[in-house]
Amino acid sequence: MTKNGRLHRILILSGASLATALALSLIAMVAGKTTAIIVLVVIMWLSVWRIVGNNRKEAASVKAQLEASRANTDAIFERLCGALGMRDTVRDRELERLSWLASILVRQMRVPTEQAAIVDQAAALRDVGKRGVAESVLLKEEDFTEQDWREMKRHPEIGYRMLSEVSFFRELAEVVRCHHERYDGQGYPRGVSGEKIPIGARILSVLDAYVAMTSERPYRKTRTHEDAMQEILRQAGTQFDPVVVRALAEAERRGLFGEGRENVSAIEEREARVASEV
Repeated sequence: MTKNGRLHRILILSGASLATALALSLIAMVAGKTTAIIVLVVIMWLSVWRIVGNNRKEAASVKAQLEASRANTDAIFERLCGALGMRDTVRDRELERLSWLASILVRQMRVPTEQAAIVDQAAALRDVGKRGVAESVLLKEEDFTEQDWREMKRHPEIGYRMLSEVSFFRELAEVVRCHHERYDGQGYPRGVSGEKIPIGARILSVLDAYVAMTSERPYRKTRTHEDAMQEILRQAGTQFDPVVVRALAEAERRGLFGEGRENVSAIEEREARVASEV
């Protein structure tokens, strides 16, 4: 509400209060104090009901504006993916798996809707900063040198700078910047640790590692679901947030995602072992 709007409301209420006081004085003189008190209570009740009604209308208006804003943000995000040439990546099988697992895990962890949307967006744009990495490094098939790794590790910061130029992508940009950070502070690019890492980045870190380990790569053998889960559980509290790892193990135990659901007894054994170690 604007300053003028607030002033207008105060004047209206002040005028109403004066009129009410005069009316009650007349009623008290004619009909007595008891009747005046009853009338006062009725007037107060009607005033409160009117205020509540106005507040509900304002709340509905704000909700509609937020929903419209969210829809506009989604549309801008889609255009951004297209402008950055990310359309093929968005349809990519690995991204489909990553987004699917993320949707399950955020529900398992009861992540708020807006944060869940940021996780999904970050999954699509997590490596957008690689557009600023030397092509010779990106296309290299042999082992990386130390200099190659230094160049590759620039991509989270590059992605952050690209996305943070848009004010309403600042949270998304922060998740993209932190998706290679480690829970123990040994990650990159800034070496932040624990809950200083955004929850979206902590979730994405676990799922990105799982999808990478269980997907085909020209430079290493694909791991089985069981091997990948064992590695993630082993790294709980060091590379990964143990809360996120436990949520992933619970989602797997409950059969919420179809990869490895037949190994329920082994899952329960691993989960118990992790719980005792963390």
